[in-house]
Amino acid sequence: MSETGRRVYWTDRLLTRRGFVAATALGACAAAGLHACAPSREEPVHLVVKVPRTGHSVVFDESITQVETVIEAMADDFAATYEARPVEVEVIVFEQNQYDEAVTDSFDTDKAPDVLYGDYFNTSTYVHTGRVVPLDDIIAPDLRADVSDYLWDASTVEGRVYLMPYLARQNVLGYSKELFRRAGLDRFIAEGSITSWSLDEWTSILDTLAAELPRGTFPLMMYAASSQGDTHIMTLLRSAGSPFYDETGHFALSRPEGVAALRWIQEGVGRGWFPPHAENLEIEDCSSLFRAGQLAIYMVNNASITRYGDTVGLVNFPGPDEDGCATTFVSGFQVFDNGDEASVQVAKDFISFVYGSDHWLDFAAGAMPASSRVAERYGDAIPAYDLFVDNIGNVVDFTGETPDTLAVREAFHPCIRDLLMGKVTPEECAATLDEHCNAAIDEGWAQSRLHE
Repeated sequence: MSETGRRVYWTDRLLTRRGFVAATALGACAAAGLHACAPSREEPVHLVVKVPRTGHSVVFDESITQVETVIEAMADDFAATYEARPVEVEVIVFEQNQYDEAVTDSFDTDKAPDVLYGDYFNTSTYVHTGRVVPLDDIIAPDLRADVSDYLWDASTVEGRVYLMPYLARQNVLGYSKELFRRAGLDRFIAEGSITSWSLDEWTSILDTLAAELPRGTFPLMMYAASSQGDTHIMTLLRSAGSPFYDETGHFALSRPEGVAALRWIQEGVGRGWFPPHAENLEIEDCSSLFRAGQLAIYMVNNASITRYGDTVGLVNFPGPDEDGCATTFVSGFQVFDNGDEASVQVAKDFISFVYGSDHWLDFAAGAMPASSRVAERYGDAIPAYDLFVDNIGNVVDFTGETPDTLAVREAFHPCIRDLLMGKVTPEECAATLDEHCNAAIDEGWAQSRLHE
């Protein structure tokens, strides 16, 4: 196997009473030369489980730093205990920027995923391929009651559940308390809360940081080299009150509030708010600057704040009202139908196995667990858990139920790149975003089909 794939095989558990009896009977048949006695062994079902390489933490196990470690352990346990039929599980790990290569490009091959774990803003697109099966038949009443309604809503398309929520990460902005103090912005530092600032306060804070920070240190994250992290730039476009989407789920950035937000960002280039040539930066570049103390404000979430300790304060993105806004990334599973009924059933059984086990549900404790039982057990140990729960009312939907989020994201970041470079006006950028992103949305709906 390659370094990104591994196989876990189901095997008979030796030396059990059943195993001993079966071995004895087989030996007797062999001695007698009776071919009719030979047991018929089913061919194992080969299950492919795919997961993107993703940082992950668990409050009761500091050794876990990647979610694929958890998925692989789940697969180990399932393969070792599944009794319905022989099964082999292959876990394949791929990079975050390779979703399509890992999923749609592998359709109709022996590497097509039977189960995919990932962030909904990526995986929800695949629901519309017609290959993702609804999972309502394996959701028992107690499981449905254990998961918050807002997570089921995010997992449901046209009344049926196509994704199984495992955990969520709420995204806000983190600010360096040290850099704020050095810039004389102590009054904006809030201890033990997720604060919010008006757009005028944001503008004043960013101007002050630009003027007071040492050379080589910058106020706010900005990037547009690829689609990675672009959802956070989308959230910034609500800063002047834009709803972002209209009532039909299409981009509505050409409205005055959207244009004003784009102008706010473009003017920030000349005012020194962002690292130079931000159009060529990736989100990871800004992450590195923030960790090195060279960026004052960067995106954080409830799963990542532990790395910063008490050095970082929390603030909502500038939003349509005085409370600002936040976003939530839901992560979970989906099952694909690749034309083999047995594989679909085993894949569903794998999902049922995970959600029927408190042990495996507990490994969501580090983010915001989908299971309320897990939250009750570990909420006190999850960093800032209560703060993020209290902030749920400020969470906005950044996907708008778009059927092809990946296509929309590929259309989005080139427009922001042109805006940062001054190649287009805010009005032109808004018009292009609406045109290109809405075309991707319409094409997504035209191509959409759901599995029955």
